This record gives sequence, structure tokens and C-alpha cells, in this order.
Amino acid sequence: MIVLYNIVFFCAVILGSPYLLWKIIRYKRYRQGFLERLGYPAPEKLNRCKGKDVLWIHAVSVGEANAIYSFYLHFKERHPKTIVVFSTTTRTGQNWITPRLKPEDLAIYYPIDFLWSVWRLLSLIRPKAFVSIETEIWPNFWWAAHRQNVKLGILNGRLSKRSFRGYQKVLWFMQPLLQKLSWIQVQTPEDAERFLELGAAEDKVQVGGNLKFDVVFNSNDLHQEVQTLKEMLHFTSESILMGGSTHAGEEAILLSVFDLLKEKFLNLRLVLAPRHPERCEEVQRLIEKMGYVCRLHSEKVSKVWAQNEIYLIDQMGVLPGFYALSTLVFMGKSLTASGGQNLLEPAMLGKVVLFGPNMDNFKQIATSFLEEEAAIEVQDRRELLQVVQKYLLSGALRKNIGDKAKQMVEKNKGALNLALQKIEHEVQWRI
Repeated sequence: MIVLYNIVFFCAVILGSPYLLWKIIRYKRYRQGFLERLGYPAPEKLNRCKGKDVLWIHAVSVGEANAIYSFYLHFKERHPKTIVVFSTTTRTGQNWITPRLKPEDLAIYYPIDFLWSVWRLLSLIRPKAFVSIETEIWPNFWWAAHRQNVKLGILNGRLSKRSFRGYQKVLWFMQPLLQKLSWIQVQTPEDAERFLELGAAEDKVQVGGNLKFDVVFNSNDLHQEVQTLKEMLHFTSESILMGGSTHAGEEAILLSVFDLLKEKFLNLRLVLAPRHPERCEEVQRLIEKMGYVCRLHSEKVSKVWAQNEIYLIDQMGVLPGFYALSTLVFMGKSLTASGGQNLLEPAMLGKVVLFGPNMDNFKQIATSFLEEEAAIEVQDRRELLQVVQKYLLSGALRKNIGDKAKQMVEKNKGALNLALQKIEHEVQWRI
């Protein structure tokens, strides 16, 4: 099995190498951490791991790192002598997690799944356990970790219908791979059933809820971030409609809604935060084409926020402050694309949360919020316009749905404690 995977993986790398080389030459972000991705981190990083218990935590990017960050903090409180190696796949993930780690811990880029690179890095770090948030499947890494007696676990695991169908086609490959996992903590019973059908051991799969409910903002940091934004924007009492993690087509819809409401609500402002920052140039052109001025967050200009200025967030890791400042938040990838985005951050801040009908990746969360009238689903631009107008007119309605959203988050917490109990049951950590 692993031999066949490596043959296919090697061929894919050879075929894709000209494009990858072009990316590395052209874009700095592809060069950053390249040696680490090949299994060669800086020696001074590795020195911290020598003779210590090590836990390796992996998160793809900012969203996943934020979701597992509370787990990291609580684990360190209980096991302060354990070194945590925190890996991410993306540069933005590295930039977000690095300043948030304790001095003794380290952030690295996750290695490319060459057998020699993952084997080398595991041999140098020598973790007792490796936990990945959600479902990142890298066969060589799992095989090498299992051979080196590293306990492998998945936290917040989920399998979309599309991923599940794809994995079913290679069931002969997935079954022995999933058998290498020591535990799989999934979000829903449906996720558990899918893992079991793919061959995971029944005693290894546990339904634990969603770790994202347990995300805790540092109140002091968040307050400071909001105050900084208020000063920079000369904020007084403006109402803010925010598009969070938007995808292609959704910015145009939000701009259209804003265009129709701006004369009735003279204090209304619009913030757009594309899910992928590389789309910001495209969104900026759209804003200017519609006759507005584009104000980029990265420019950090301190001046009064005029109504004809659309605020464009072109940096990662700054959404919580804007969520806290906003009046209504529309979650992207739900109207013009499929899958949806995580609505829990604005919900836990008591905001009016709106989303479209395509929330497949957050189906259970979206459904539970709708059942409790703690969020609002809109079908199209017309309905989005009607709902935004309705809630801008009534502070009482906004408070009611915002309070329900906060209550929903509170009553669904608990995945964090289960995750901590599981990793302490599976691995004996030095006190």
C-alpha cells in the first residue's frame, strides 16, 4: 500500500515540479520555511526537544490553529514540562501561532509528505503523540509515526459527504491507514459513522462535539484590538455590515445590498473580508468599479470613515476585532459557493449572524442555530437585503438574536475537556 502511494506521489511531484518551481521563484510565501517542509528545521529549534516529552499539534491554517489553541493552552497548564511543537501548512498559520506560543514551545511548517522528510523530522523531534485538527490525511507521515511508536490522534474530525465518497473509492487504502490511529474524536454521529465505514476501529472513534465552541478570546487582547480599530476609524456610532470569509460573487451581492441601504441608513458602513487574501486585488477593482473608495486594512490609515469608503481586510488573523465591532455579520461561501464558513466566532460575540443555504461543512452547527432562532439563513440577495434592513431598524431584535447566539455557544462547549482526557488516557506525560 505505502509503496504504491509513494510511486503515485513521486510521479505527481515530478509532473507538478515546473509549476511548483515557478511558484517558489515568484512568490516569497512559497520560499518561506521550505527547508522545514523538507524535514530540515533550524537546529536551535530541535534542541528544545532533546530529553523532553513532546506533543506535536498540527493545524492547517489560521482557522484551525485558532480552534485548537484553547486545547494547547489547557494542555500546557496541566503539563508545563512538555514541549509542544505546533505545525501549520500555511504562512498565515505560522504568523498567527508563533507569537502566541509559550517561549519554550516552537512553531514549524508541516513537512511535505516525502517518506524521507517525515521520517527524518519525526526522528529528530521524537514526539510521544501527534494530534491533527479536523481531517488531514498524509499516508507517509502516519505510516512513519506509527512505525516510530508515536500515538496518532484526530481532534474535531469531520468527513464531508464529498470526501467520504472519494475515500470509499479507495477503501482498500483507507482501512489500513485509519487502523494506525490511536483515537479519532469526531464532531457528529454522522462523522463517526463515516469513519467506521472507511475502516476505523470502533473503539477508537468517539463523538466529542466541535472544539470551535470552546474557542476563548483573550478579553484583554480583544478589547485592545477593538479600541485600536475605533481610534483608527474615528468610530462613533456607525452600524457595520460585515462580510466574513467571502468568496467570489458574494462581495458583489453585499455591495449591492449596501448600495440600496446607504441612503436610508446614513451611518451604515461595509467591511469585506475575502477568505483568500490573494483575491483582494480583484475585490478592490470591484469596489472601485461600483464607484466607491477602497480602504485597505493593511495601510493602517487613521481618519474618519466616510460612507463612500468600503473597508477591505487584506490581512489574516484580524477578524475577531472586526466581528466585535460589527452590527451584522454575513458568513461567506454560503450564497455563491458551497460549504460555508465557521459562524461561531461572531456568534460567541453576540452578533446577528447571517448565512446562505450552502452550509454543508457546518451543517449541524447551522441547523442547530436556526432551530434555536440564533442565526438567520437567507436564500438570495433580495432576502439578504430585507433581513439586513429589518435588523438595522431594531436594536431589540439584534439583542434578542445575539443573546441566543451566545447561549448556543455556551451550552455546546465540552469537546475540549474530552480531548484533554483522551490524550492523557492514551499517553503517560511526565509531571
